[in-house]
Amino acid sequence: MGSHLHHLFVIILVHGAPVHPNYLWEASRDHLCDDLHHQLIHHLAIPQPTQEQVYDYGLYLIGQALHRH
Repeated sequence: MGSHLHHLFVIILVHGAPVHPNYLWEASRDHLCDDLHHQLIHHLAIPQPTQEQVYDYGLYLIGQALHRH
């Protein structure tokens, strides 16, 4: 579900221009990053990723998506 939410989050940032994007991130980051722990382990070979690493990777992916828009 995370990748669909990433896409929606980027659409909100680009077209919705939220007043407090940091608050939006804080409020939704657990749902946005719920599948990234597995990806860090199996695709990026990080055996025990911390929650901070998961969130950082989520922000990285959102940043990449923003550059494409």
